[in-house]
Amino acid sequence: MFSRSPQPPLPLVVVTQAALGLMLLVGIATIALLPAASAGAAVDLPEFAGLRLPLLALAIAFTALGVIALAMIVVLIHRIHRGTILTRSSLRRVDILIAASIGGVALVLAAYVVISNGQSGFPLLVIAQALTCLGLTAVACITLVLRSLLRTAISIRTELDEVI
Repeated sequence: MFSRSPQPPLPLVVVTQAALGLMLLVGIATIALLPAASAGAAVDLPEFAGLRLPLLALAIAFTALGVIALAMIVVLIHRIHRGTILTRSSLRRVDILIAASIGGVALVLAAYVVISNGQSGFPLLVIAQALTCLGLTAVACITLVLRSLLRTAISIRTELDEVI
């Protein structure tokens, strides 16, 4: 009676999943390499050595949020391909994406405070941090709008399933 919902072409899904998988690996490798890189920077720039640990923790947390967001995107793309996106558990995955974006904004603001207290920032860094906050906020807002559309589609699907 109902035709199956259109799916993205398999080659597109495979290429997208491969690119996201590569990004996940880069994120995990970054988390593994950050401590050594920050130790080297502390040796090369001893005047900023006191900021090493707080900025390292913030960088690892920020990267971890990115890895979590990528993992949720991988799951959602897989669900889209399988035709199982219209479930409540998909909403939870989208909520995690929103939380990761908001968490990213909080971490950038925390980095601003750490750098300001250490009196080691420069004007371009402040601009970059402000743009990062703006970008992450925009991503969270767009994701909220798309979540609302997903919630509506799930409700419509539920109503149709009840009618049948």
